[in-house]
Amino acid sequence: MTKDNVFKKMSLVPAGLRYKLMIVFCLMSIIPLLTCVYITTNFVFPTSEWAIGSVSLVIAITLFIAILGYIVAKRMIEPIIDMALEAKLIASGEFERSIQTEEEGEVGDLAGSLNVMTERIRNNLTELKSYSEKTRQINAEINKKVMVLSGLLQVGNLISAGTDLKTVLDILVERVSVLGDSSPTSLMLRDEEGSTMSPLSTSNFEGIDAATMPISLQHGIFAKLKAETKDLIIDKNLKDETEDIKKYRELYKIQNSAILPIIVRGKLEGTLILSNDKRDFVFDLDDLDLLHVFCKQAAIAIENDHLMKKTEELEIKDDLTQLYNARYIKDRLDEEIQRAITYQRPCAFIIFNIDNFKEFCKKRGRMTGESALKKIASLIADELTPVDK
Repeated sequence: MTKDNVFKKMSLVPAGLRYKLMIVFCLMSIIPLLTCVYITTNFVFPTSEWAIGSVSLVIAITLFIAILGYIVAKRMIEPIIDMALEAKLIASGEFERSIQTEEEGEVGDLAGSLNVMTERIRNNLTELKSYSEKTRQINAEINKKVMVLSGLLQVGNLISAGTDLKTVLDILVERVSVLGDSSPTSLMLRDEEGSTMSPLSTSNFEGIDAATMPISLQHGIFAKLKAETKDLIIDKNLKDETEDIKKYRELYKIQNSAILPIIVRGKLEGTLILSNDKRDFVFDLDDLDLLHVFCKQAAIAIENDHLMKKTEELEIKDDLTQLYNARYIKDRLDEEIQRAITYQRPCAFIIFNIDNFKEFCKKRGRMTGESALKKIASLIADELTPVDK
């Protein structure tokens, strides 16, 4: 054991206040006791017959006074000890505790200050918990918005790549459902006559037969949507619940719906519907803004599909062989026959087949088969006159 450790063990520094109080009491009692005994035996009662009794009396009085001093000191020290224990518990994390004391003066002020500090810590912790919850909610919203925006980017890429309309709208509906926390979502398109609207893609509508059935545009809430081409929001803030809205809720077994029109060239081409069955629910304005973006994407996809179909109708030659395609030949066949009859000139329509072409493609591969088609088409084109088709 080193010298420092020896002095440390002998020191009163690590000892508690109670232990130190006992030491102080003993030290305070020894000197007055010895003094009183000395004075009594030598000056007050010098004779031997009074010495023993007088000494005992002096000792008793001295001890009584010392005990009174101890009690007074203890009453002063005990509140401080109790405060130290409470402060230790508070420091360990029990912030609901408080220091109770009836003392006044410096001890009462100290207890009050500690209680004020504890109350501030408690309030700060409550505020931090509130901030933590808000931060968690904000992070969840950000993650949801990021997923939705990535979905918009994906839909845009599919439209640019010329993907078929059904696939594009299926993915769009899936992303909208994510925006609504996997809520029932549907995308409906108007038929050619414009009298009904049929679901093209749905999500989370399992067990609801109405979700797969056409809806009339002649009456009900969709007739109003067709006439006004404005959003129809059915939630807690709906002021006028008509019979049509009640029937809609019962039919689809939902409480809330955001029904947004899909407008193409100023006309209603479809609707995007996001629903849920939550009580006292109100659609968030930010979510509605995102739904409008999805509606615009759907409108672009529908318009792109129309343009692609028109383009296919306008094409007259096959991309691979550069010969006239079947649609063009069928359209021109009647015209050529009528011309031959009118001008009394011969007309021929020839159909032929390439022998064993499927087997050739299986053995040689698709690329080789396409190359063979190009060569055959080139041979045919070389034998045609400028007026032959």
